[in-house]
Amino acid sequence: MAKELTTISPEGLEVANSYLQFGNINGVVQSLGVSENQVVELLNKREVKKYIDTVYLDMGYRNKNNIASLLDEMIESKLDEAKETGVYSSKDLADLLQMAHKMRMDEIKAQADLEKAQATNVKSQTNVQINEGVPFGQGNYGKLMEKLLKDV
Repeated sequence: MAKELTTISPEGLEVANSYLQFGNINGVVQSLGVSENQVVELLNKREVKKYIDTVYLDMGYRNKNNIASLLDEMIESKLDEAKETGVYSSKDLADLLQMAHKMRMDEIKAQADLEKAQATNVKSQTNVQINEGVPFGQGNYGKLMEKLLKDV
């Protein structure tokens, strides 16, 4: 899936990065020396919110690939432990596998919903109908209009 290009102003980028660093508006205000209203206004812009969400989801354990890798490691560790000791709780392993499966299904559903929303998102549409050669339209309505307007 191709990523959308989002244009963000330099001020918005600076505020967004400061917000990611400090985690709160007061920290951004003190760090950058701007008013709280300006910070809030910039943080409420669509492109700034999208940037923050993208960075936040791509960092550390919140990244879907890192989550999946960590979960795979946990499952592998449980399997190794079971082989070594011969004693294990199948519930623990089943819970981990169920969690991995649920996360994957949720991801597939979210991706399908996003693709569906993008496919049906028509921002504006202009329809034009050209009736050349038939000044009053076709069919019975056209004939009626022709009779009504020609007698005038």
